[in-house]
Amino acid sequence: MIRSIFILCNGTPLYTETDKPTEDIHALLSGFLSAFQVLAHNINEASINKVELETKTYYYANKEPILSVVEATKDDDLDDQVYQIAAERIARKFLETYPKRLIDKWCGDLDDFIGFKDSTSVVVDEIEQMRSQSHKEFITKYFVEAAKDEKILGAVVFDLNQDEIVASDIPPDIAVEDFEAFGSMLFSFIDRLGKQLKAGGINELIIRAKNYWIGGFRKVDLAVFMIFTMDYFGKIMPDFVKDLIE
Repeated sequence: MIRSIFILCNGTPLYTETDKPTEDIHALLSGFLSAFQVLAHNINEASINKVELETKTYYYANKEPILSVVEATKDDDLDDQVYQIAAERIARKFLETYPKRLIDKWCGDLDDFIGFKDSTSVVVDEIEQMRSQSHKEFITKYFVEAAKDEKILGAVVFDLNQDEIVASDIPPDIAVEDFEAFGSMLFSFIDRLGKQLKAGGINELIIRAKNYWIGGFRKVDLAVFMIFTMDYFGKIMPDFVKDLIE
């Protein structure tokens, strides 16, 4: 479970969100987080992306000029990679919201970043949904495996019954709301298409977008959309078709 979220720049906290009492926050920030960013910077090229203490784990993502830190207590059986993805998503979103040029001009007023809570709430809520899902193992398996494949640029897990996203990690130029808009509608359409063509149930589909391939498959009441690089599927379309598309 996520307990705290920190955004640091040169050891200075730009954004802090925590369920701890105020005095504990200041004690923590006094030196630990500053040292943490130095540690993260020094081992950035290594495969280490978390620091484990006795009762909590700190997952971090180093995205210059900031460090995103997610503090979590392992009171669930979610894969570590889920929390690591959360730290990555929060770092990317912070830089989308507050570009480097704004951070470089920052004058020290923490209220400048107070609106970021709306963005972190989305990530925290999705983690909570994953913890309570009846298909938790299914979700974490595909979500985590997608994150490990460099040719998979993102993944969205969609609950077709509830008509809502339960987990997502997608490139910044794709709006997650787009998947909310067409997730269930798309699979309703291919259900009708399968019946019309007498092809039986259709559970997988591939869509070619301008910059990505989007693959979708269904398992019971969940749909998983994966966003692939253009070369992931190799040459599956004739050149003259690709020329017309491009």
